[in-house]
Amino acid sequence: MRLTKRLLHHAVFGVVTIGALILWVSELFGELPPMAVLIILLVGLLSGGLWAAYTYGWEYARHFEVALLTLLIGLGMPDVLDQYDIVVLIPPVMALLLTRPRWVMVSAVVLYGIVLVRAGGQGVYANLSNIIEYVIIVAGMLLSGLATDTAQRLADANAKAAEARTQAEQQAQQLAQQAHELTQRSEEQQQLLNLVAQLETPAVQLADGVLFVPIVGHLDSRRAQLLTARLLEDAHAQRARLVLLDIAGVSVVDSGVAEALMQAAQSLRLLGCLVFLSGISAEVAATLTQLGMTFEGITAVRNPQEALARYAVLVGQGHGRALPPAASR
Repeated sequence: MRLTKRLLHHAVFGVVTIGALILWVSELFGELPPMAVLIILLVGLLSGGLWAAYTYGWEYARHFEVALLTLLIGLGMPDVLDQYDIVVLIPPVMALLLTRPRWVMVSAVVLYGIVLVRAGGQGVYANLSNIIEYVIIVAGMLLSGLATDTAQRLADANAKAAEARTQAEQQAQQLAQQAHELTQRSEEQQQLLNLVAQLETPAVQLADGVLFVPIVGHLDSRRAQLLTARLLEDAHAQRARLVLLDIAGVSVVDSGVAEALMQAAQSLRLLGCLVFLSGISAEVAATLTQLGMTFEGITAVRNPQEALARYAVLVGQGHGRALPPAASR
């Protein structure tokens, strides 16, 4: 079992309480003066009460224990003139075990001061060698307490640093996991966008070298770029000679839509493709006329059947001369 500070404090309270009561029983019929025996009993009883208070969470019980031992031992020592009793070291030792290092010095100074006052500044406790010996012992306790306290603080700081490092590593792992999930979601969204782009602008091969491209919905700048890119890829991959753009499903035809169609057609012509445009309604034709759009280089047809018929005528008459060359791979 790991010995914590709290367990050590309970052990000290227990030793003082039980030890004082045992000493009191053994000295009931001993040679100690009645006053000394009474003080031993008070130490046992009061220490037991403070022990109980500490058990219920009163932290200041430790300090009261040190103060109690300092006063009772200083006032209860039977002979302060002729006999140097090692009991004067008990309060500083208890202070070292129960409290902070400064309490060691306070307890030692107060206790020795009480003894010197009782002795009138004379006797063994006034002897310089005894004073020096006492100071050296107390100083050693004080330094030991300071070293232990510093080591404990360093250990606590290291524990907090390790905990902070563990939390930082966990947070880094969580952030990495979130970044990975975001990357996956971004890839999935891009795949969905690509799929939507393919579905909203399909290119169907009607015959050898003929692509039919029905355009449905509003043709904005994004869709126009996707349309041009897809048409160029499909025309190049399938060696298309004729691309039929059908705009019957376009809801609104304005200057932006017309320019997008012109750019797509010009790009396809650079690949060597003929470009036919079908699905033009009367309203759309009137709008394009008002906008001044002539669609130079694009042949307008009524429907895909007419486009195929014209293409067949061109192929039959030109034997390849009237048509531009097929797009190379």
